[in-house]
Amino acid sequence: MKSQIKQLKAYQPGLSPEALKKKYHIEGDLHKLASNENVYGPSPKVEKAMSKAVNELYLYPEPNAPELQEAVANHYGVNQNQILFGSGLDEMILIISRALLANDEKMVTSQATFGQYKQNAIIENANIVEVPLKDGFFDLDGILNEIDDQTELVWICNPNNPSGTYHNQQEIEAFLDKVPSRVTVIFDEAYAEYATASDYPDTVALLNKYPNIAMLRTFSKAYALAGLRVGYLIGQPELVEQLNVLRPPFNITRVSEQAAIAAINDQAHLKKAVETNHEEREKFKNLDTSLKIYPSQTNFVFIETDQVQALSDSLLKRGIIARDFPNGIRITLGYPAQNETIREVLAQF
Repeated sequence: MKSQIKQLKAYQPGLSPEALKKKYHIEGDLHKLASNENVYGPSPKVEKAMSKAVNELYLYPEPNAPELQEAVANHYGVNQNQILFGSGLDEMILIISRALLANDEKMVTSQATFGQYKQNAIIENANIVEVPLKDGFFDLDGILNEIDDQTELVWICNPNNPSGTYHNQQEIEAFLDKVPSRVTVIFDEAYAEYATASDYPDTVALLNKYPNIAMLRTFSKAYALAGLRVGYLIGQPELVEQLNVLRPPFNITRVSEQAAIAAINDQAHLKKAVETNHEEREKFKNLDTSLKIYPSQTNFVFIETDQVQALSDSLLKRGIIARDFPNGIRITLGYPAQNETIREVLAQF
């Protein structure tokens, strides 16, 4: 076994509502708002598409989900050979790290962002540089200062998980203008569909200007297909071809493919979910509380506090399961009544 694996631990999901009720002797309902799932669920058309696919479960799926590939290509106006699918973005991050990072090569990202970038870089025995966030945002200048001749890969999570903050088109272009063309920059945009800011970057358009970048998107968040595990990369055909060598041949199931096709083709359902999320998110902007709430372009809010356990306990007592971090708590937006309960706790804490 690789020696570096010994320093890692397997992903530890939060306790289920049932386990938490038993552990803390809580009566009544608990609402799991810790994993940034879309509580409103997928398009009604998804279930119909899945039921049809069930009749072909005895067949292996087509490699790289060609029907879904066509649907995604049409949606973004790109070529099918620019798209690669993974079993969720976790697998895409694994494939990218395995392909681009070798022993002692350098990966640069932020200190407080999605943990799988670092996890997979450790497995590849890469050198890892994590630049601290700057008031909740990626420090793009700080990342630029860390890029050197050994740097192979840079991760930018935009909007960032767990802070919810984003960088706009102008900031991203100014950053990319200074990144050496030999360095691959991956934009993880898992929450991009939730972003309503008018200056959120058009990363697909940037692909033509910066051939060293690629974009990740997922069906797990706004499309509400977290249980089916479909994520994808859009980049240059040369990069996709190389990464495809590492992709397990049947990693997207027939059921998942048809569900994702139905989801991406129902943009009216997606629009409604995004609008509802935006309305609920706005209610946290000017909340009368001493706590610092980061500005979010996602389906969650991040509350900075040095009393993480106390705030987490206060939320639990009101039936809300959130996600703890060393410097604060991330809370997924739920139904309006759940969000009102969250705001009451934050205001009173």
